Amino acid sequence: MALRRRARSAARASGAAALLIVPILTLAACTGGGAAATTPTAVSTQHDVPNGAQLKGVLLASKDLPSDYSEEPTSAQNSGAALSDAAATVNLGSANCNTILNTIGHTGFGEASYASDAYTPASALGEFDETVLEFHSTEATTFANQFGAALNRCSSFQASDATGASESASLKMTAGPRVGDESIGFTVDVVLGGQTMVMNGAAVRVGTAVAVVTNSDLQGSPDNEINLSALAATLAQRLRDLH
Repeated sequence: MALRRRARSAARASGAAALLIVPILTLAACTGGGAAATTPTAVSTQHDVPNGAQLKGVLLASKDLPSDYSEEPTSAQNSGAALSDAAATVNLGSANCNTILNTIGHTGFGEASYASDAYTPASALGEFDETVLEFHSTEATTFANQFGAALNRCSSFQASDATGASESASLKMTAGPRVGDESIGFTVDVVLGGQTMVMNGAAVRVGTAVAVVTNSDLQGSPDNEINLSALAATLAQRLRDLH
């Protein structure tokens, strides 16, 4: 259990190399770029996007995952019925690689609403995380572009987690799932005591929403049953239907 928790924070605190941003050519798209943060306090008077309670209904559930995966206690979070106008607390333009990778699957980007959840296999050595962020107006495209640019400027480095432990980390670009309006794919490798924790991730924009899904597991683990592209496609379609 301790290994899984450390691996989760280490994977999220890893450095990055270039990422590939995949626009879906049949749609009008601009190419570009869990545990959630505290509910924003600045309440928006706009009502142009789904709220957190609505986003909760489109998240992937246990039935969508392999049979040995179960929901983590207290992992399901959402921003409720209110929409937010709070400014971003994470500056993707100036944040270092350690900070950027620590924000994957989190909130704090000026989103109007969010919902998130996490699941672990029976071995407890891996984790699947999902977060959906909703933005006002064109801010989802802005976030996707900034997220991609932030990851693109990072390279392999020594990452540190919340405990102060340092791990050797690297990230390679992958093709994002060909779903939604645009997508980013990435793989983070973190060396932990002679073992390598691998986090495969994707961020998919669907209109005003950005879904971030990641799957972390020990390299070579038999628990690696997650088809991230298929799960991202299911989530993207649900978001399309919601909008």
